[in-house]
Amino acid sequence: MTDRADDGDATEGDGAAAADPDSDAGGDAEAESFPCPDCGESLPAGARFCPHCEAALSEDGAPVDLSELDGLFDGDDQPEFITVEGGERRASGTVMVIAGLAVSIPLAPLGLFLVNTVQPLTVWTAPLVFLGSWLGPAAFLARARVPAEAFARSLYFVAAGTALIPIGLRVSGNDLSVAFGTVMFVALVIAGLAVLLGMFMHRQASARITGERRAFEDARRD
Repeated sequence: MTDRADDGDATEGDGAAAADPDSDAGGDAEAESFPCPDCGESLPAGARFCPHCEAALSEDGAPVDLSELDGLFDGDDQPEFITVEGGERRASGTVMVIAGLAVSIPLAPLGLFLVNTVQPLTVWTAPLVFLGSWLGPAAFLARARVPAEAFARSLYFVAAGTALIPIGLRVSGNDLSVAFGTVMFVALVIAGLAVLLGMFMHRQASARITGERRAFEDARRD
């Protein structure tokens, strides 16, 4: 009888001990949350923002004063990405210079190939031709009104250069592994596709410039 009583006491003790971790877990869960210093709503530990009152919080849960940031992104010193002239939207000069350099990159190897088919280049002249084939068109394309227009014009350059490839190969007199007519056909097909894509992009650019489609509207300051 005594042994059974002891066993019963041990079982009850084990149950109480098993219940203690739950109570500790509940206490830890409560300790992991804290009230918002502004609205008092419960927030999880480590919260840096209150979804109820939109208060900003520091690492220790104290409110953060964001008034110093007011007007930081306002004023005349902010970059102007889009201007309106004569009812047309135009990208800024910096944007267009970057766009011109970007869209003219494919023209550099194309120009290098065309020149080399007519006049073999050396290790000294090849870099000059490469840079000229890149920076020359880039200067022209940078005068476009928006990047989409610069891209459309670059496609016209690609079409013209591709159409000249068979002529350059014929002038160079190099032996081709395929028939010259095949090369001419493929080059004209690619050039035609580039022209069609350029025409499509030019229409898209015109719609953005005139405001029919509000491109860059989010970038323009109120």
